[in-house]
Amino acid sequence: MYIRRIEADNFRNLKKIIIEPNKKLNFIYGNNAQGKTNLIELIYFSSLYKSFRTNKNIDLINIDSDKLKINLEVINNNVNNNVKIKFDNKNKKNIFINNKKPESNVFYKILNSIIYYPDEIIYLKSYPLYRRNLIDRSIFFINNEYINLFKKYIKCLKQRNIFLKLKNNENDIWRDQLIEYSHLIILERISYIKKINIFFNYFFYKSNIDEKYSIKYGDYKEDEIKDILLNKFKKYEMNEKKCGYTLVGPHIDDFVFFINNNNINKYSSEGQKRSFLLSYKQAQLQIYKNIYGYYPILLFDDMGNELDFSRKNSIFNKILEDSGQVFITTMDIPVIANNDDNYQVFEVNNGNFSEFIEK
Repeated sequence: MYIRRIEADNFRNLKKIIIEPNKKLNFIYGNNAQGKTNLIELIYFSSLYKSFRTNKNIDLINIDSDKLKINLEVINNNVNNNVKIKFDNKNKKNIFINNKKPESNVFYKILNSIIYYPDEIIYLKSYPLYRRNLIDRSIFFINNEYINLFKKYIKCLKQRNIFLKLKNNENDIWRDQLIEYSHLIILERISYIKKINIFFNYFFYKSNIDEKYSIKYGDYKEDEIKDILLNKFKKYEMNEKKCGYTLVGPHIDDFVFFINNNNINKYSSEGQKRSFLLSYKQAQLQIYKNIYGYYPILLFDDMGNELDFSRKNSIFNKILEDSGQVFITTMDIPVIANNDDNYQVFEVNNGNFSEFIEK
């Protein structure tokens, strides 16, 4: 999978751009506040119809315009696809795949991207909600039906919480259904964490950095999940009725991230956390490749000054070795020990893109 051509009008400060990226590696070079990250955001938005920087799509429209347009030529499994997205400041949206309005299950399969951006480190060190979101988004990335399962769970959860607030709440008709949905979600999470940990082990034996990563999820045993949940519901029954909301289930579960068997939030530096997150992204790439036979696009918004030179080089080499098309924003053009056909450098100045000639 790769993007052969990008056209866009009025996406943030990118008033009009037309670029043809390299199939492998693309550096987006320039000073701060010129529009480097806006291109990364444009590609990510085109794959999920969601930004990683704002919850309001209207924020993406250039301040001097009332609408934006995106037109991408995407090669997916040797098939040429055209992705067109338009919307205006009244939130009127149009999405076309090959000039047809797609079903959601089709739209999410045309263009897939994994993103790393510095602020995402908050997913590791902040509230459990962020860690759940990190894992759940990763599962949805390879299983589009997962989000439908989660929506059913949330709907059932809301109904049960309404029921718990009633004075007459003795006949809990929602609990069993909630257990069924919880069981399926937990199974998906366990399966995904196993895949991630397998690749973490592989990276550890392959890497020059003496750090072994792992993720732990709860105390569930796959063949006892329903029994464990039922016992928890019985244990917290009175507390749930007092407070009026559900205290058991995947919506409150947490994940623990480890470096060399030490909790990452207690015994690691900022650089180690970023290395962990970068390795997690690399594992995501490999899991996707194993399922679909090709890599998704990797979006890299600043490798980060927090990484020391050796750590940065080790991670960067892994990315180049085990990935498809890559977009990296940077203020420094790196030295690449490859031939010129494997990479492209675009310079950004006030939203305008031009090819950087001196490679």
